[in-house]
Amino acid sequence: MRYRRITAAIFDIFIIAFIVSAVFSFIPLNSEVESKYNEILKIESNYKNYQGMSETDFDKISELSYEIERLMVKYYLIFSLIWIIYFIIIPIKFKNQTIGQRFRKVKLVSEKEITINTFVFRAIINSGLALLIFCPLFLYIFDRVWYSIFTTFLLLIQIVYWVVSTIMLLVKKETIHDKLTNTKIIEVKR
Repeated sequence: MRYRRITAAIFDIFIIAFIVSAVFSFIPLNSEVESKYNEILKIESNYKNYQGMSETDFDKISELSYEIERLMVKYYLIFSLIWIIYFIIIPIKFKNQTIGQRFRKVKLVSEKEITINTFVFRAIINSGLALLIFCPLFLYIFDRVWYSIFTTFLLLIQIVYWVVSTIMLLVKKETIHDKLTNTKIIEVKR
């Protein structure tokens, strides 16, 4: 059963990637983003693996990257909306299943009624929605150095969370978010 769950999660990742690619293929990239990205490439082309890069060039790349992030906030918001639809709205409409779970015939269950809050909490802690929500917010709260520190810290926490949850799933057949939301994934007979 746990392998069905893992393959359902992988299937969900592929579906999300396809949806995001399709949506973003219709949204043109800001020309200012392209210009700044080309500046970064031009600076990087002078160095091999950042060896010998001057502090000035490194700072310039850091500043350009931060400016690109600020210009890309609308993309974060669109990505967050897709994430919310996929991991909160779809499971509510499909009787507690994502598309991947439906395909692999597994389902989220609980002894209590599963509410929208359950799906929101699971999406925030498991699917990386916290990163998608906080990164654009941090852009307007912190300067580039603190933004980099906080987003890197959040990303590391998310990666550790995924690793620990995967190990728990393989060993105990449940994850951290299962324990926190008092839910479990079961096999569905159809």
